[in-house]
Amino acid sequence: MATQTDPVCGMQVDEESSAGASEYKRTTYYFCSQSCKQKFDANPEQYAGQAR
Repeated sequence: MATQTDPVCGMQVDEESSAGASEYKRTTYYFCSQSCKQKFDANPEQYAGQAR
C-alpha cells in the first residue's frame, strides 16, 4: 500500500483508496477529496512539484 502526499492540502493519501488522481507532466498526483482534485486540475502548475 503506497501513500502519496496530496499536492493541494498536504494530506497523506493511499493510492488505492484516493478520491481521484490526475496526470500532469508524466507524473500522477493523488488526492484526498474531489475538491482538492478540482483545485489541482484548474491550475496544476500552482501545485505540481509540491507533493514530491
